[in-house]
Amino acid sequence: MLLILLFVVSLVLYVYFKVVQARVKGPLEKGWYSAKGSIAIGIFFIAFGINAYLTLGTTIAAFVALLFVAFGLANVYFGWKQYRKLLPLARKEVEEQKRSESSES
Repeated sequence: MLLILLFVVSLVLYVYFKVVQARVKGPLEKGWYSAKGSIAIGIFFIAFGINAYLTLGTTIAAFVALLFVAFGLANVYFGWKQYRKLLPLARKEVEEQKRSESSES
């Protein structure tokens, strides 16, 4: 039950972050939301791999589960690195956009 909930939540978060990524203006902010989406889809792949192994339990399922978990861990790791790198830069970008919008008005 927990894995199914994790599937649904991670996919909903992935779609949400991709929609927000398409709506924001700044390139650093887009990258920041992309990193969040990468983490969410990585969690989905990890949960899918674990679920595949637990439900099937065969040697082939173990190999496929290992691939999904490895791919998911790579997505989470590199997404987290990108997230930490872009967070302060995206904050500055948003503050500058707000300042420029308020000075134009």
